[in-house]
Amino acid sequence: MSIVLDGTVGIQRDDRGDIANVVWFLYGLPQDDGEPRNAVFLNESFGKNSPQMVSFDMGGEEYVIYADWDQAPERLKAHELRNFYRKYGFILISSLRENATLESESLRREWVTPVKCYDDYVTMISDLASVG
Repeated sequence: MSIVLDGTVGIQRDDRGDIANVVWFLYGLPQDDGEPRNAVFLNESFGKNSPQMVSFDMGGEEYVIYADWDQAPERLKAHELRNFYRKYGFILISSLRENATLESESLRREWVTPVKCYDDYVTMISDLASVG
């Protein structure tokens, strides 16, 4: 079973308005359980027009976060995110440090890790089945 996290996605743009970076700010990650591994990005988690999903393993647990673009004013952002991960193949995950203060050297922990990008759950399962 996966642990569903709360958080937000931050999209940084360059001078032309293209995505330059995407940061997933997550709440509820354990403090000292290593780093994210086996990251997966699903463009449609439950079928056509369903939320996008990011999942990863960390410290023996699987974590997941959903991005529901139906609630956002610009649905095109979902399409841009898919293209960004297909092009670069890495994801940036960020988490606040426990007991961090503004005077601390670092308020958050960050990881850049490879991410596999799939259009949907069926495509992901088919790919994983062909590997095994």
